[in-house]
Amino acid sequence: MFTIAIINQKGGVGKSTIAVNLAYELAQSYKVLLIDCDPQAHACQIYQKEPAGFTLKDLFANTRANINRAITSAYLKDKPINNLSLISSNIRLAKTAEQINNIYREKILANHLKKISGFDYCLLDCSPNLGIITINALYACDFFLIPLTADKGALDGMADLLKTAREIKENKDLNYFILRNNIDIRNKQTNAYLETELKPYQKKLLPPIIHRAEVINQARITNEPLQTYAPNSKSIQDYKILTKCITKIIQLYDK
Repeated sequence: MFTIAIINQKGGVGKSTIAVNLAYELAQSYKVLLIDCDPQAHACQIYQKEPAGFTLKDLFANTRANINRAITSAYLKDKPINNLSLISSNIRLAKTAEQINNIYREKILANHLKKISGFDYCLLDCSPNLGIITINALYACDFFLIPLTADKGALDGMADLLKTAREIKENKDLNYFILRNNIDIRNKQTNAYLETELKPYQKKLLPPIIHRAEVINQARITNEPLQTYAPNSKSIQDYKILTKCITKIIQLYDK
């Protein structure tokens, strides 16, 4: 199982939307586990048939808990989604995690994930902070994906994240990639600023771009993935290209 964390310390960069749509797209060909590491629980809500009784909070509260108890099938309008499963979050997740005194508390999630099988991909949707849950995600992932909008706050959030990640991983050669998200091609001056700021990160910059589109927001409002809400939209092609890019990267990792 290949684990990808979707992280940026800055809120509003589209982490949950990317997680929801990328998980659905990957599930067309692979077995996917989507884990909501954000106490706000936005990512998994769209795919829940009913509120989960056993969540990520319980896995942090009891490191010996059976992770399979937390895994549930994904649904869309009461119909199961093939190849997609969930581990949901809980509003009390952050408080529970912060109260843990275990010396290895930053590796709780990684240790739980070692005990499951049958999945090709695991996506971790993270909250916009660098708390203990996000640190767990950094330890658990094979690489992390940084969504970035054409916004100075998002760039600053990325810089803070990379600094923390280097301290955690104790390795300057970090496994991460940057995804430009919600990009409006009409804003030429703003986009030029972003490209200038990203020049030092060219080797980490994914070629695909998720362009700004109202249909993406509409899909979230109606509680659907983009693929079912607007299957013929141009935005679908952005996600198909992103999915192909990620699977190719992972094939290189496997070699």
